[in-house]
Amino acid sequence: MTHRLRRWRGILFDKDGTLVDFRACWIAAYRGAASEVAERAGLPAAFADELLRRSGFDPGSGTFSQHSPLLWATNAAIAALWAAQPELSGVAGIEALVLAHFSDDERYPPRPTVPLPPLFETLAARQFLLGVATMDTTARARAQLEQLGIAHRLHFVAGCDAGFGEKPHPGMVHGFCAETGLVPEEVVVVGDTLADLDMARAAGAGLVVAVRTGGTPTEVLQRSADHVLCHVAELPALLAAIEGAAPRC
Repeated sequence: MTHRLRRWRGILFDKDGTLVDFRACWIAAYRGAASEVAERAGLPAAFADELLRRSGFDPGSGTFSQHSPLLWATNAAIAALWAAQPELSGVAGIEALVLAHFSDDERYPPRPTVPLPPLFETLAARQFLLGVATMDTTARARAQLEQLGIAHRLHFVAGCDAGFGEKPHPGMVHGFCAETGLVPEEVVVVGDTLADLDMARAAGAGLVVAVRTGGTPTEVLQRSADHVLCHVAELPALLAAIEGAAPRC
């Protein structure tokens, strides 16, 4: 009996919007931070919504523009962007205020997009090497992944401060490969933003998979990904179907 050579050996996941529920965690943090910014500056409460709109998020519809920095930029970059708004000129402590909201896991606890431990157990049982690449900090990513019950399954965790550069540059994929001994063609990259997908393409990843659990419009994901899933729990079935093998749970 012959077996097909496994096409992919590693899976590199984005964190926020892919593993962590973006709307439950980050939209709440964005709204909370924007409201406190308006209050600190002595501006009308409506300025909070205006600040979000300038950042590519429509508070009324709850939708993002495809290039909104709120979908993919670092916390520090978003804080700096907000602090630079002309209405906030001369208001002290805006960046620190925003960063305090963005790092507050008690106020905005990470919630999984799907039950993650059984998913990662399934993937580990199939002998996939697993990693996470995020624009959050490495320390916070590790803490959240521990909280979500999957840290022990991971061979690689890299944040924006890990020394591999930032998305959409390919450094995090290359770092994952260096850590695991894989080549990019053996890696599946799974994410919810254009920055994730562009990173995967720039690195030469073997398969680029998007999930619809973030804020990027589906039609945008469809133009850039090999496959678009509703959520990461659909990944094992997708890989099994492509490889022509039945799922092994």
